[in-house]
Amino acid sequence: MPNNRAARIAILSFATLYPALAHAHVGVGDTSGFTHGFAHPMSGLDHVLAMILVGILAFQLGGRALWLVPAAFVGMMAAGGALGTA
Repeated sequence: MPNNRAARIAILSFATLYPALAHAHVGVGDTSGFTHGFAHPMSGLDHVLAMILVGILAFQLGGRALWLVPAAFVGMMAAGGALGTA
């Protein structure tokens, strides 16, 4: 098997730097306040699809994951919100 270390480094570098190229939440419209921040996850198709897929993943895993996966998702969203306000 050939050594593909360079390819792995390139892919890792791309995956690390690519989110910096995304210009999400550029400030169009009202971008401040509790109400806007609370309603924001329900306003975009990308957010809604992410929440649906978390539910599907939890259902497929079954058992305790049925509650733990969505709870972890909401917990990380809360942590992100806390970091955003800090």
